[in-house]
Amino acid sequence: MRSPSIKSTEEKVGCITGSMPKIAQCDRCLQRIRHFYIFSLIFLLFLTIATSLFAYQVSPLRDPTFLPDSANGGSLIPWMQGVTEDHWLLLANVVAFFLSTNLTLIIWQTLRFYYHNKWISFITITITWTMLFGSFMFTSITYLLMQWLID
Repeated sequence: MRSPSIKSTEEKVGCITGSMPKIAQCDRCLQRIRHFYIFSLIFLLFLTIATSLFAYQVSPLRDPTFLPDSANGGSLIPWMQGVTEDHWLLLANVVAFFLSTNLTLIIWQTLRFYYHNKWISFITITITWTMLFGSFMFTSITYLLMQWLID
C-alpha cells in the first residue's frame, strides 16, 4: 500500500507529464477558469468603486455655490469641462457590460451542469445577462443623475 504523500506526488507528476485522466485535467482547467472569473470580478468591483468615487469627487454638488437646475449638469472642474454626458454614459455602459458579462459567465459556470437542453441554457443565460446589464445600467445612470454629471 502506498502512502498518501507518494500518491499525491505521482498525481502531480502525472499532471505535468500529461498521463492524468482527461476528466481530472478538465476539472483543473475549469477551476483555473473559475478563478480567473472571480479575480476579474473583484478587479471590476474595485474599478466600479473607484469610478464611483471619481464621479463623486468631480461632481458639481461638491461646490457650495452650485445650484441644481436643468441643463447645468457636468463637472465644474476646469480640466473636466471637455467630458460630456456622452462620455459619462459610455463609461456607465462599459462598466455595466463588463460586470454583467463577468457575472453571467460565473453563473454559467455553475449552472451549465444542471441544464442538458442547450436552448433552455441559452435562454436562461441571455435573460440573466439582460437583467444584470439593465440593473447595472439603471443604477449607473441613477447615480450619475444624482451627482448632476448628466441631465
